Amino acid sequence: MRTFLPPSRVARHDALSDALGVDVWFKYELENPTGSFKVRGAYNVLAGLSPEDREKGVVASSAGNHGLGVAYAARAFETPAMLYVPSTAPQVKKDGIRSLGTVVNDEAPDYDAAMVLAKAHAAREGIRFINPCLGLDLLAGQGTVALELLEQLPDLRTVVICTGGGGLLGGMGAVFRPLAPQVRVVGVQTVETAAMTKSVRAGMVIDSPVTPTLADGLAGQIDDDALHIGQTCADELLLVSEEELGETIAWLHRTTGMAVEGAGAVTVAALRHGKLDAPTGPLVALVSGRNIDPSRLQHLLAQFPG
Repeated sequence: MRTFLPPSRVARHDALSDALGVDVWFKYELENPTGSFKVRGAYNVLAGLSPEDREKGVVASSAGNHGLGVAYAARAFETPAMLYVPSTAPQVKKDGIRSLGTVVNDEAPDYDAAMVLAKAHAAREGIRFINPCLGLDLLAGQGTVALELLEQLPDLRTVVICTGGGGLLGGMGAVFRPLAPQVRVVGVQTVETAAMTKSVRAGMVIDSPVTPTLADGLAGQIDDDALHIGQTCADELLLVSEEELGETIAWLHRTTGMAVEGAGAVTVAALRHGKLDAPTGPLVALVSGRNIDPSRLQHLLAQFPG
């Protein structure tokens, strides 16, 4: 992976460290080539395909960032790719996928419908469907985030992870559980993207209604495999409100200059709004996702002037 993608940097955040009374670090996954951690898993999947399967092409469904990762990796391997995304996906993500040479279908009304179309396409054409959250090769790619952290901060005690369908949670958890069981693994969702949290709390898969959210990258249902990830890899799951998330996106931009999308800012929102009880440090918050539509960012800056 390192020959393709150098480790993302970590940096201490002084204001949050002072507020929480522990050392808080950000791991800047939004500085990866496509703006999120998703490129890790996508590249690992493509790297493991046979030349014949790469030549046939791949298909995936995505809220946007997984699609960007697949498109980036497909271009690197000269592999044809088709992406199904919901019509509500941010335009900046759809444009980015197309700019990498991948065909985009955005006719599905929501993320789950896009996945149905993508799986049908894969079955019809006999090509690899790259699940955005599942598959050992994809999870292994996402797990490289944890391997980097154990080198960058060997005394790490808490990691706060943006959580949707469980791909990052599962990949990182699979590393931390055997190699660093002392690390407290915390997943964060929004109230509107809480399929994982509701299901883990209920002990069974719970359907979650599709509602508008700033964290579009975390939206969608989960299945039994994802539930297993949540049950085994997360010590706890936290929820933030849309208002708390919007305020945090605006705060991050004002204080750091970073444009962070909702799915990548949920971790910081949880820390800023006191969702994590008795934090222990060093603590790392994953900041992943810079693909926010400029108009949405400007609206939030006006709504939360600080």
